[in-house]
Amino acid sequence: MFFPTKKENSEELLKILYKDKIKNSRITLLQGENGRKLIEKKLKKEGFKVCLIECYKRVLKIFDANIEIKKWYSYKINTLVVASGESLYQLKNIVHKNNQKRWLFKCKIFVVGQRLSIIAKKLGWKNIIISKYANNKYFLSVIKKENIKS
Repeated sequence: MFFPTKKENSEELLKILYKDKIKNSRITLLQGENGRKLIEKKLKKEGFKVCLIECYKRVLKIFDANIEIKKWYSYKINTLVVASGESLYQLKNIVHKNNQKRWLFKCKIFVVGQRLSIIAKKLGWKNIIISKYANNKYFLSVIKKENIKS
């Protein structure tokens, strides 16, 4: 099953669904706890009967950020791939302000969609590359293409 959460991906899903649309079709959406309602609203507006199932809950991992960040420095990390707003906020929160300016916000960051790009920019990143889709194949092609230009 394919149930995207990003606005750009939801448009693709709706095109697929409309192709074989039958009046009063029933659709089950699987999403995380308190997920965004964009796809559900659009489907209902188009006449689909939607059953929403919250089937997972995100729980932040507890770890020693100082140890992890020291590892990242030693590995000379300069590029990040982020596919959720929660990850962006968590990254900013675990890195000390001095290290945010000196290192974190100097990293090139790949994000999925315009929404995450806006969040990344508001948080402090400048070198932001947007992938239209979150699937691995497409994301990898964007990363390869960008690194060839660099």
